[in-house]
Amino acid sequence: MYVVAIGPRSETRTTLAGVLHLLNDDREGRAMPRVEDISVRHVERGSIPVVSLGHGKFGVRPVGSIRAVLSQVIEEIDRFIVRVDGKVLRPHELTRTSWGSVATAGRLGYFPEEVASVTDRTGTGALSETADLFESQFDAAAFVETEFVRRFGYGTNGPPYHPNRGVNARHEVHVAYALLRGDPVRTCVINAYRDRTSLTRSDLQWMDVLIRVPEWRGGLTESQLQGLCLAMRSENIPITPNNAPRLLSTLRQAPVDANDALIDDVLFEAGILPPVTTPPLRLPVGDDAAPVSALAERIHQFTTERLFKDAMARAKSDREAMRISQRRFDDLSRRAVNARLSTGYGWANKVALAVLQRDVATLLKVFDGPRDWNTDSKRAVREVLGVDLLGCSSTLRRQRLFAMCGFSSEEQEQWEKQAAADKAQRLAARDFDEACKLAESSRWRMDNGQLLNGRDYVDLCIAEGYSRIVDRPRGRAREYFIHDIRRGHYRRLRAKDGTLSYARARLAQSVALVPLAA
Repeated sequence: MYVVAIGPRSETRTTLAGVLHLLNDDREGRAMPRVEDISVRHVERGSIPVVSLGHGKFGVRPVGSIRAVLSQVIEEIDRFIVRVDGKVLRPHELTRTSWGSVATAGRLGYFPEEVASVTDRTGTGALSETADLFESQFDAAAFVETEFVRRFGYGTNGPPYHPNRGVNARHEVHVAYALLRGDPVRTCVINAYRDRTSLTRSDLQWMDVLIRVPEWRGGLTESQLQGLCLAMRSENIPITPNNAPRLLSTLRQAPVDANDALIDDVLFEAGILPPVTTPPLRLPVGDDAAPVSALAERIHQFTTERLFKDAMARAKSDREAMRISQRRFDDLSRRAVNARLSTGYGWANKVALAVLQRDVATLLKVFDGPRDWNTDSKRAVREVLGVDLLGCSSTLRRQRLFAMCGFSSEEQEQWEKQAAADKAQRLAARDFDEACKLAESSRWRMDNGQLLNGRDYVDLCIAEGYSRIVDRPRGRAREYFIHDIRRGHYRRLRAKDGTLSYARARLAQSVALVPLAA
């Protein structure tokens, strides 16, 4: 028996693993105590030092080697917790605290520093009195795993919780599946999870139903229960002892391996679930409520028709594959109809107005792209205006767009040259702004000790007559300088801090300004 005192509060534990579980895991929302406020003693062997570990946990330091201490820990949980009258208890047959002690013992294989000062990782260690020179390097994890399997029939990660599932060390998982099977589970074990949904919030939400409705234990499969909980939760319908008999009789009509969609269908047909509430139809208002021309009307028709067919095709595919319920399919169908009726003429009017106003820049943005861009609008243009923008090359498409706006070949060429020049000017201005910002973030110290940012440094160099950028090889890289041709002086530039880009941009501006000044 161990007595653990944390400040003025004292508790007892039958195993050393239980002591560690109490100190490190079973705080029930209490603040972490200070190590000097903790004392541990065994009623026969006396006090056991407690230490604070680097990863935020506490450790104990009983006398003995790592192997001896681990053997003692496993022997204690075997004797006092897991084995009763020669029978090895399953996790759901233990309380949450007791299983926490077992899991803590299994964890010591990977974190033996919680029970011993681990220096050389040998079984004899720094704490042993004698050393076996013929013993190989001690593997604590392998030792604990082997002892668990030999004594209990399962490893440190716990036994399988379901015949077709893997192993699990979480106590709530074993309790949940025991309730699902209808195995007897003590009330004190169940009470640890009553009204504590935080322990089962993610993957075991159906466990709460089995706790509150004992009649369902062993009456449903996992898929049936999961589908039921999902459907009822989506409609905010609680599962209570009052509606439990009807729900149970209804679900027994579903296949044992029914998925969520089929469970939803069964509950809907029985009148337990209502139809899904679809948002009301909202017709477009304002400028988007009506088309500005026949072209806008046709673009809108083609676009909404395609979106409607795509939505219905996805819904039908999902329904045929039973990925969605009938309720959800009906909702998606109503939403598709509403979307078709509520979509305004914003896009269609934008394209139609660009045609009416001969806005070739906007039309190029809309149509001058890959062949699969805005095919609905292209179909409408072909049908209403007789201009085919679908089955043609990009060059021919641009020619037809300019012709549709009244441009001749010469006017198209002039427009495109001006557009290219404007684009180059915009890009140059953007690059110059980016180079300025980057250069301003760097720091340069002059020979006289003055500290400048990169932009002021370059401006100073240019003001003093430095007018040419040169580069020299330096190994596999290159280094850059700004050169004063008249005096033959050089000053360094760097590509990474923006001074090189800013210097190039400034010198390019100077060259461009010379003809203007002349």
